[in-house]
Amino acid sequence: MDFHYRPGLKLYSTNTGLISEARSLKDKYLNYIELYVIPGSYDKTISEWKEIDVPYVIHAPHSFHGVNIACPEYRETNIRYIREVQDFAEALDADTIIVHGGNNGNINETIAQLKLIDDPHVVVENKPKIGVFDESCIGWSPSEFNRLRKEGVLRGIVLDFTHAVCAARTAGIDEWELIRSLSEFNPKIFHLSDIDSLSHKDIHLNFGKGSMDLGRLLTYVPAGGFVTIETPRKISENLSEYIQDVEYLRNLLLHGN
Repeated sequence: MDFHYRPGLKLYSTNTGLISEARSLKDKYLNYIELYVIPGSYDKTISEWKEIDVPYVIHAPHSFHGVNIACPEYRETNIRYIREVQDFAEALDADTIIVHGGNNGNINETIAQLKLIDDPHVVVENKPKIGVFDESCIGWSPSEFNRLRKEGVLRGIVLDFTHAVCAARTAGIDEWELIRSLSEFNPKIFHLSDIDSLSHKDIHLNFGKGSMDLGRLLTYVPAGGFVTIETPRKISENLSEYIQDVEYLRNLLLHGN
């Protein structure tokens, strides 16, 4: 594979119909799978996911699926859902669990719940400042990550480039400076998609459909870095659009266009 990084495929834990095709793409188009856990799916799906001999990264459900670690009223369900996430990680020998910092709450509660979870595999993904439903997100700024680190709950971060661009637009700051500042936390994984670089809404686009300088973004990824391709798939029954996006990046890196 002619990349300096390792491309990863993002799938839901319920996407078992794509397992066979994902297996066939190993090495040529993907080096790992980032598996987003849909609550309640472990018992029905785990045996099938174990059939693919590929490294896994596990993504915990976020507020779209009932997990919000910034609000105390979600504590009980958060812990229950995170336990299922940990079951996936253990069964698939994954050493990384991605969580979001939550929204419409406060960072003190995020810290408290990260302490309750107390899992060395947990890393925190940066967020837009304002979400797609105008919610206020926790974990968009370097100062928040510094606070998590000071409290001893930051074991690593995931740098989502699109989220950083959205956050910068909302905050009225330079997106490249924000990306540079977040890069200083030595991200363990990167999330990449295209986006309208003038937007503050978290709308992921296929490569070439937006206006981001993708080549410049990839300069922030170290050699061998894990890059999850987070572009949309309108065709749900196959991975053709994922393949096209990986080929787009391959061409970009080889030819610069």
